[in-house]
Amino acid sequence: MLQLIPYGLAALVGGLLGKKYFPLLAEQTLTPHREKSPLVAETPSAIQLLGESLLQEESVVLATEEVPLDNRFGNKVLQSEHEFTRTASVGLNVGQEQSHGGQLKSSLWTVIESLVQDELKKNLHIEFGTQITRRVKISFSTEPGHRVLYRVVWKQASRRGLFDVRIGGEKHTIPYLVTFGLSHAVESVAEGEHAGT
Repeated sequence: MLQLIPYGLAALVGGLLGKKYFPLLAEQTLTPHREKSPLVAETPSAIQLLGESLLQEESVVLATEEVPLDNRFGNKVLQSEHEFTRTASVGLNVGQEQSHGGQLKSSLWTVIESLVQDELKKNLHIEFGTQITRRVKISFSTEPGHRVLYRVVWKQASRRGLFDVRIGGEKHTIPYLVTFGLSHAVESVAEGEHAGT
């Protein structure tokens, strides 16, 4: 009789614990627990780049540097050597959508900008956020009796276009502007003739 008391207490305690925890375990076993992350809840099922429309490609002047050579009173060729250095950044600006169907959620912009950036990196073979530095050494000369203004023009390539993006079942048009590369050109302007004229 005394040996049955511990078994009875164990059964009683086991029954109470079973009633408390078993329904929860049964529910978890029979119905899998699915929890949506905030990212999944806010982003559509698919974001896809459909295509690109190129609007404009041109060279943009970053800076100019002038070198005047005055040889109006000289009797031989005037020569001068100069070294120039310029640095430019590879940049991307993704603008607001141009579709008629309302504004995109701000949470989607990071994803869209990343897709546009990856596509342009692949097409143009560039790396955003990098800097390009160019050093050039140029010799200028001016004939006797002349004054010449030389101008070094630093330029960067610019590309403006649109990306069509499908987000879920909706189509959006995203404008972009990308600047890349660095080049220079030299221009000259004759400013005066012989000193006596």
